[in-house]
Amino acid sequence: MRGREREWRQVDGLLRTVGGGGGGTLLVDGEPGAGKTRLLAEAAAAASERGIGVLRGRPEELGELVPCGMLFEALDLRPEPDTGRDDPSFRLDSRARALERLRAAFEERAVAPVLAALDDLQWADPATLMALRALHGLLAPRSIGWLLSRSTGAAKGHAASLFDLLEQNGAARVALASLSPDTATELTTDLLGVPPDPATLALVSAAGGNPLLITELLAGLRDEGLLRVAGDGVHLSHAHVPDRLRRVVRHWTDSLGADARNLVETAAVLGQSFSPAQAASLLGTTPAALLPMVEECMAAGILAVNEHGLSFRQELVRGVVAAQVPRPVREALLDQIGVPGAHEPAGLPDVPGPGHSIGGIDAAIAAGRLQEAEQMVRGRLTDHEPASEVAELRCALADILYLTGRIDQATREAETVLAAPDLPGQVRDRAIRVRLYAMTSLRNRGRSVRAYARKILEQRSRHGAAATVAALMALAATEWDKGRLSDALALAEEARRLAGANVPAAHRYEPRLISAAMLTDVHRLDEARAILREARKDMFANGHLAWAADAAALEARAELLAGHLDGAVTEAERALDLATSLNTPRSAAVASSVLAAVALRCGDLRAATRHAAHVPGDSHDGRTRHALLAARVSDMRDGPLSAMTLLADLPGRSSGRQRLMLTMEPTASAWLVRMALAVDDRPAAEAVVATAEALSRANPGLPALVASAAHARGLLEGDCEALSRAAGQTQDVWARASAAEDLGVALAVAGRREDATGSLDQALAIYDDIGSVRDAARVRQRLRGMGVRHRHWSYAERPISGWDSLTETEHSVSMLVADGWTNRQIADQMFISVHTVAFHLRHIYRKLHINSRVELTRLAVAQGRIDPPAERL
Repeated sequence: MRGREREWRQVDGLLRTVGGGGGGTLLVDGEPGAGKTRLLAEAAAAASERGIGVLRGRPEELGELVPCGMLFEALDLRPEPDTGRDDPSFRLDSRARALERLRAAFEERAVAPVLAALDDLQWADPATLMALRALHGLLAPRSIGWLLSRSTGAAKGHAASLFDLLEQNGAARVALASLSPDTATELTTDLLGVPPDPATLALVSAAGGNPLLITELLAGLRDEGLLRVAGDGVHLSHAHVPDRLRRVVRHWTDSLGADARNLVETAAVLGQSFSPAQAASLLGTTPAALLPMVEECMAAGILAVNEHGLSFRQELVRGVVAAQVPRPVREALLDQIGVPGAHEPAGLPDVPGPGHSIGGIDAAIAAGRLQEAEQMVRGRLTDHEPASEVAELRCALADILYLTGRIDQATREAETVLAAPDLPGQVRDRAIRVRLYAMTSLRNRGRSVRAYARKILEQRSRHGAAATVAALMALAATEWDKGRLSDALALAEEARRLAGANVPAAHRYEPRLISAAMLTDVHRLDEARAILREARKDMFANGHLAWAADAAALEARAELLAGHLDGAVTEAERALDLATSLNTPRSAAVASSVLAAVALRCGDLRAATRHAAHVPGDSHDGRTRHALLAARVSDMRDGPLSAMTLLADLPGRSSGRQRLMLTMEPTASAWLVRMALAVDDRPAAEAVVATAEALSRANPGLPALVASAAHARGLLEGDCEALSRAAGQTQDVWARASAAEDLGVALAVAGRREDATGSLDQALAIYDDIGSVRDAARVRQRLRGMGVRHRHWSYAERPISGWDSLTETEHSVSMLVADGWTNRQIADQMFISVHTVAFHLRHIYRKLHINSRVELTRLAVAQGRIDPPAERL
């Protein structure tokens, strides 16, 4: 079960619940070949080992001869003859009798715990699915675990509707995603028994992480004698599409309608990615008319949408489909779109070898095919290339390592190149460029980066524009660390201007993205977004997707600071999806930090903890960003003392590290002061204020820093005027509400009740507007303490029982209870009374048909809503 650890935890949770006498349902979605059948088989085997009875069923792909036939077969029952097929009343009675027989048989089996593993329900007839829906409710009290799977490759129909209904009634759901590149490599090694060579890995990577394609590809190559074992590895003699892989792909495409199949075959000739306009032109239609065909191909798991247009999910599938198009037709299509001479037979993608030029490798890097590019490079490095070509290959490898977050390795590769004698100028400049960006990303950047960057600038006549731009950006980073933010922004702007006119498109993204990050930090959002728009337009126009995740992550940060929490989540999730496919961990870390911040503001501690754990601390900024997030999560869970303890362990807390924290997130100054004062550590609070004010004095043209200093000083001294200035100067919407809230508290302490109420009302309105639920709850508690109450609930149509019947507040309470929180802890967390928590808990028990906290926890674990207790330690 390579790469399915998360999914298996949910299966294991279901089995433990069933083995303990409970019941539950787990729904498994996945594209064709994702491994649903294997997962159900492993679950059935595990159930048998634990003494749980197993019922297995699977409908026929071409349809069932008898309604509910798969259920009768699973229960070893003989279906009754359907002799009155034309009589509606008989059919109704027959279905009722069939349902009763199935119910009775299930109950007889469920005297002891039982697992019903039913596969491929996308092929089940409506009668079977309706029976399952009814049985699921009728047998709810029984110790039955329902493990149901369906393929997302089928058109949305009755099976999809059944899954949606069951999920609404509390069933857990898991989607089998594609395997990661590393997991695909591990699976390949498992299947072959020895490590594969780069050529074989290149073919495996073209399977797009689909387990069935990988398995059939390797089995087919082995059956046809194309894999040769030599020493402790395996080698591919030559590229070829094995017949068994062709049969799998034909089965997928044959299931499409005629129009959708025509689209796939035409698009396959265009290449891995294509625009709807190109496909529509070749098919003699309009992009709008393609929509039903595109949706069908996407549902079948063959096509996917990216921000550049459409693409095949697996290059292997595209190659097989393209090879099936007759050569004269393929040539005519290519001529029609103006690609004369590109008439080579289509088939498997290229594999690493001498035929791969540096230009081809660079194109793969820019397109975001980083694993493929790395395999190309490493394959050629073993072929004893001339020294000049080895230097070029190592430069390309350094680029790949930098983009995929392996900064130390990237630095070493670049330094290895620079140590070689008689380097061509272009190769030397590329190595300098990568080394500078990598050094800038390291945890301990400083004098060494500054000295090296200045050396390059002093000798700029010997270097190209790309190396000079990288040196300017490295100097900008060191100025940033020193708190000279305005100077850093000026250097970054100079670098962008130079890059725009003199550097190839693929080398212009780093200065743009780093500049946008700096501008976002100091809340100059309009400028940051303008740079991002230009960069993204350039990326998608040129197909340079290697940096797409970085751009989406920065857009998510801008959305967060603008107070658009929904937009921030959308962009952050897009960034995470892209980062996963591209293997770019830096962008994933930024996106995770945004999701953690949103979760904190919404009061979702579990989500905040989960996302904060994915913000690594192995880069210069990462350790500080992770420490700040971890401290905020700790404050939310355990209070200010716990948060301050975490921050006390951060090296350089009182000097450079604290300054870096406030440049990365100016609004942190007020939070740090608040934490320090809450634990009676005034010297720590004064140190934060001193740092914030030093940054403000050094950068008077940056309102975010000026407001940050005013907010911190106002909190320290209870200075209403300073807090008022902070609320009026900041461009961060959430920070404006925070300053208004603190001003309201200070005004109340000063006895100015009416002014205090007005300021708190202003803060509440902003928090409500941006969806900062937890902050809004805290302000309502403050207002209640002053005798002011605001109605804040809303009515929504909900079921009368099950998880979907819970209100938002009840759901929050239930998750905290399941996590082991006491009523007092929940009350403090949600800014409500202990009596109110108990009131909500009674409603939760009634709606979920349970009677205790233990049952609530067991139910939440069984349905995958929380991890088992042992896994949360």
